This record gives sequence, C-alpha cells and structure tokens, in this order.
Amino acid sequence: MTVESVEKHPGYYEAVFCSGARVLASGAMFAGLALALGGGHFTIAALAALPYAARLTHLAMPELLRRFRTGGVAYAATWLERGGFLVAALFGIVRPGASTIPGFLIGFAIGVVGQSLYDGSMASLHSEATTPETYGRYTAIKSRWGSAAGLALGILASIALDATERLGVPAHIARSLAIAGGVGLHVLIALPLARLRARARAIAVTQECAPSMPTPTTPNGALTPQRSWLVLPRTPEQWRLVRFALVWGFAIGFSTRQGEAMAISHLGVSVGAIMLLSAIAVGGGIIGAKSWGQLGDRFGGKGLMSIAFAGLSLDPLWWLAAMFVHPAFLFIGYLLYGVCNSGWNITVSMTLVRTAGAGSDRIRAFVVYSVAFGLAAGVAPMLSGALLDVVDTRYGPTAAYAALFGIGLALRLSAYPWLRQVPAPQAERGGYVSAVVLRAMRWRVRRKAA
Repeated sequence: MTVESVEKHPGYYEAVFCSGARVLASGAMFAGLALALGGGHFTIAALAALPYAARLTHLAMPELLRRFRTGGVAYAATWLERGGFLVAALFGIVRPGASTIPGFLIGFAIGVVGQSLYDGSMASLHSEATTPETYGRYTAIKSRWGSAAGLALGILASIALDATERLGVPAHIARSLAIAGGVGLHVLIALPLARLRARARAIAVTQECAPSMPTPTTPNGALTPQRSWLVLPRTPEQWRLVRFALVWGFAIGFSTRQGEAMAISHLGVSVGAIMLLSAIAVGGGIIGAKSWGQLGDRFGGKGLMSIAFAGLSLDPLWWLAAMFVHPAFLFIGYLLYGVCNSGWNITVSMTLVRTAGAGSDRIRAFVVYSVAFGLAAGVAPMLSGALLDVVDTRYGPTAAYAALFGIGLALRLSAYPWLRQVPAPQAERGGYVSAVVLRAMRWRVRRKAA
C-alpha cells in the first residue's frame, strides 16, 4: 500500500475535512464575530493568545499517548474542539448581555484546547500511519489536499457570508452560523480517523521500533523514560530548540490576529473578504506543498525551514503595505503566507517528529518546541494589545498599527540567529537548496522558450 494514492490513504481525507472545518471556524471568523459583539483590542488579543496558550497541554501529550494510545486521544480531542466552538457560536447568537464576551471567550478557549490536543496527537498518528521513507511526500500530498479543500470551501463560504449580511442578517448571527457550520463539518473527521488508527496498527506490526536510535535532540541515544505528565527539556540540544521557540513564538504572536482586525475596522474590508483571503492562504499551500515535500525528502528539512522562515518573517511588511500603499497587498501577503506556512509545517514535521518508536517518543522534540512556542506566543498578543490600546488612544489607529507591524517585523527577523542553532537531522543549507531550485526553474524556462 503506497501513500501516493489518495484512494488508499485515509490521511488525505482527514486533511480535507479538517481544513474545511477550520476555514469556517477560523481565527479570522472568530475575530470578525468578536468585533460584531463589540469586542476591542484586548478581546482580539485574547483570541490571538488562547490558541498558543493551549499548546501548554502538549506538556502532557507523551504521557497521554503512552496511557491511552494516539488514536484515542485524537478522537476525544475532536469532541472537545467541537463542543467549545459550538458554545462560542451560541453565545454569539444569543448575546446574553454582559456575559456575551466572557462566554464567547470561554467557549473559544475550550475549543482551542481540544484543537491543540488533536494537533499534538495527530502529529504522531500521521507518522505512525506511513513509512519513514515516504513521510515527507505523504505530508506534502496531505497538505495539498487539505489546501485544496480549504480554498474551495473558503471561496464559497466568503461569498455566502457577504451575501447573507447584505440581505440584512445581523453580522453576529451570520458569523456564528458559519462557525456552527464548521463544527458540523468537523464531525466527518471521525470516518478517516478510524481508518488512520487501523492503518497505524497494521504498520506497527510489520515495522520494528527503534527507540534507542540517536536523534538531533538526543545525540547520545534515547534518554531513560520518565513517567511524568510534564515533558521538560533534558539535553543541551533540546534547550537550543526551546530558545528558538521562545523567540520565534513571541515574534509570531506579537502581530497575529491584529492584522485581520485592522483590515476589518480600519480598511473597511468585509469579513467575507477576509475569509476569501484566508482561503487563498490555505490554497497557497497547494502551490508549494508538492515541492516542499519532494525537496524535503531530497535535501532534508533544516535548510527548507530557513527558506520558509524568510517568507513568514516578511508577513508584517504586507500589512504595512496594505495600510500605506494599497489594500491589494493583502492578497500578496496572504498568498505568500500560505505558500511559506505550508513549507514551514512540512519541514518542522520532518525535522522534529521521529518516524520510528512509540507514539509518545516520536513527538517528544515536537512537544518541547510546541510548548515553548505556545508560551511565548500566548504572552505576546497581550503586550501588543496593550501597545495598540495606548498608541491608539494618543495618536490614532494608523500610528498604532504601524508601530505594531513595524515591531513585529523586527522581532521576526531577529529570530534567524536562533533558528541556525536548532538541532536537526543532516540536511543541505537553505542557500544551496535555493540555488538548486533557481537553476531548475531557469532550465525549465529556457526549455519551454526553445
């Protein structure tokens, strides 16, 4: 059984349903609903912080997987995610007075905890349900199918949402119903999830585990297992990974979700248009996913991480251009973000997730990175929200958002030296990979011209 055939691997269907559901119940949709409910800078900051703070649950992920198996944890997490987001949508529809925003945020917090548990367990399950030789290619194909579904559904949903609001349906109801629709679509994940669990069990029977093999974060071989609900760094290499995650997480979290709020409140972009842009970002993964996976299998993940890092670091620049030049730069920014974010997710999985051993061992380095990243990215939005509030009050929204995105750009670029210290499997440098890709592109152009 090969991973190349979409008919034979349930992971592709899982990606389709998950991506489609998360386009409807997306961060942009929750930000738009928060604004419709009367939320301000700190509400948007909380929406940005909570998904990252929820990554703290990854501290217990290896122990959860050891006790309850990967598929079981993922299945339980789906219901937690659905339940929380449904609560948030109900508060958005009913609007029970002063408790509206708190109830909305509580529901959102429950949902993102479930989402975090699901993503952490699936990082292991996807590696268990394929072979080490084809993991990079499988991840890329899965990303492309998920991106295609997100793009198609996002375009349709953005048109429907704008049309619904133009017909006079209150914004808070239309946006809440979109989130509820995402929850309904999410139920379908149960179908491929069951097949993924069966496939992982079948592969485990035919493959030998190699828990004692050295890894970049445990160069002297596997450490003595610790039965603990808290996974903490235990080697100098893991601490280098933590340092990068803290710096990068703070940089990413500082300007996350605030850009969408700026586009809606300051540039007058509709929530439907933001959904369309988010779909374009998801669809942007289609452009690069195949290449990211093939290059990853050939050159390794670390060099490609630096290329994706460069694209993600420039994201605040496009928000500034949209403010001061033309809103059309939002399209460029979202498209490039989608391409580079696809590459980042693929290469991080290839670099940090092991393709052998028990599920709890496969994701240990990933957990260390994810928790440190989430801790920093969860704190950063609250600081950026305070910055926006102070500068907006004194100098107006334009100066406030300009300061936010300028600082965000500087923070992201400053994380590069820490990225170079991240331990990773043997891989070609990003400059070499870029040169090879550019030569191949020039050769194809000349061949077509001839």
